[in-house]
Amino acid sequence: MVDPDPFPYECLRSFTESGQERVLNCDDLLPAFLYVVIRARLRRLGAEITYLDEFTRGYRGLGQADMMFTLLHSCYVQICREKSLV
Repeated sequence: MVDPDPFPYECLRSFTESGQERVLNCDDLLPAFLYVVIRARLRRLGAEITYLDEFTRGYRGLGQADMMFTLLHSCYVQICREKSLV
């Protein structure tokens, strides 16, 4: 059995230890979200984001779903920038 990578658990532990004293924002979530997106190895992530953008515009607002979509798109842009540097 392969040991799981400890990074996501460390992130989650640091968030849960702070409890309700700390309000999480996108800057806090971006590293963990980026890690999950990279580990998912989605081959057509750009196409999936475009699809979501085109077909969910009427359903998205200023809520949590829109924040998560923006976070996903930010991860994709960061991954593309990192790839162009290599």
